[in-house]
Amino acid sequence: MTHKFINQTLKEVSMFSSLGEDELKALENISQIVDYKEGETLFLEGETSDVLMLLIEGVVSVFKHDDKGNEIVIGYFKRYELLAEAATLRHTPLPSSSRFETDGKLIKIDIVAFEKLFMLHPNISYAIIQSLLKKVDLLQQNIHFNIATTSIDKILHFYRENPALSLDLKQYEIASVLGMTAETFSRNLRKLVKDGKLMKVSTGYKIVQ
Repeated sequence: MTHKFINQTLKEVSMFSSLGEDELKALENISQIVDYKEGETLFLEGETSDVLMLLIEGVVSVFKHDDKGNEIVIGYFKRYELLAEAATLRHTPLPSSSRFETDGKLIKIDIVAFEKLFMLHPNISYAIIQSLLKKVDLLQQNIHFNIATTSIDKILHFYRENPALSLDLKQYEIASVLGMTAETFSRNLRKLVKDGKLMKVSTGYKIVQ
């Protein structure tokens, strides 16, 4: 992947949009773009990462396994989102595993050099804080899914809180996030459409306002 492509891609990321040309060049020099195929593992729980990971193409799932070996999906991430940044910045083992659900690309930024050059940059620091707050929201959402009394409530909450992401995921992927079977999800989805609470659109479903 050429340096010109990396530079142009970094300019499109809001986190780096305020950087000057010299700063972008310095960031480009500590970055690389890596291609992944659908189903390819990005990282495994317990590993440590020496790079800050920025997703620039595709959809990535983050998951854990329970004590019975069942896969529990924590969430799905898409273009221009940071992955596992909390553990990476703390230099601690990654708390979950991840894989690409589609073909995609990732920018990997050397974390030691990044911390030295950019962590005191106000706009970048703010963007990282916002990304971490989004992960807190995701945790709160997963708590809601665990305490919600009905499948209907879980589905409505997901579509209400994730309008863009819901259009990128297949139905069985959303069902896995909600902790229900694909059959249960599909049955309740049809009911919600029939009751006028969800609307089918060309790319999926959305909440009826």
